[in-house]
Amino acid sequence: MNMLIQVQDNVLCRYGITRVLENGNSMEKAAVNVSIIHGHLSEARAKAMSSRGRNVEVGSEYFAGALSIVFHPCNPYVPTFRSDVRYFEVKDFGWFGGGADLTPNYLDEDDARYFHTFLKEICDKFDPDFYQRSKSACDSYFYLPARKEHRGIGGIFFDDLESFTVDDHKSENSIMVKEKYKSERAQVFEFVCQLAKGFLPSYLPIVKRKRDLPYGDRERQWQLLRRGRYLEFNLLYDRGVKFGLDGGRIESIMVSAPPLIAWKYNVVPEIGSPEAQMIETLSCPRIWV
Repeated sequence: MNMLIQVQDNVLCRYGITRVLENGNSMEKAAVNVSIIHGHLSEARAKAMSSRGRNVEVGSEYFAGALSIVFHPCNPYVPTFRSDVRYFEVKDFGWFGGGADLTPNYLDEDDARYFHTFLKEICDKFDPDFYQRSKSACDSYFYLPARKEHRGIGGIFFDDLESFTVDDHKSENSIMVKEKYKSERAQVFEFVCQLAKGFLPSYLPIVKRKRDLPYGDRERQWQLLRRGRYLEFNLLYDRGVKFGLDGGRIESIMVSAPPLIAWKYNVVPEIGSPEAQMIETLSCPRIWV
């Protein structure tokens, strides 16, 4: 399914393409979103950005562009994959965000190490400390406090990224500072491009290894229960969903939702079972590389 929307008025111009695959051989649902928005900051959006240290005003002109991907596999042994890159600009300043993470139903340490190693190698090309910072940010962000568990085994997550260096003088109005700012932002842009190109290579080898593994109703039901947790996070805590709901297109915002989910009351996996091992892993972030 290919969906295209263009809306323009005196406040907002929005362009987006959504492509959705359903009931595939490997993917029960997969979706890719591209969105471009140009408009003026609403009070809710300005408040959200200011809470993260951005000094922005209601009504400020802004531009935002984003690419997001989500894969919900058929086989319960294949983890769910989510990734995105985005750019936001207000006045003369722009910054990047994005990341990639895995949400498995069953733990495979080899998969976890492969995925995290792949992302770390990209990060290390630009900043040897960036992987650990963005890995910690990912663990912190994709967390369900009411459940006291993380959504998955993480990956990397970053927001408000303008530079790989700490610079307290970006506000100075000088040609040298402005040129340095442009150079640093160009480096971040190159990182974001390499990350986006690495989304599929970081995930598809895992899919190929796992998609034909046999499974039964027990594994399927566990998969549906874990998808319920996935949707809980999206609806209760995800900043991107909240941002989109403030004037966004609801079908594109909710396209990341799993196709089928289950909620059952007080499910407690049997001690020592693979399901219990997964829950134990989600209770505390691990170092994978």
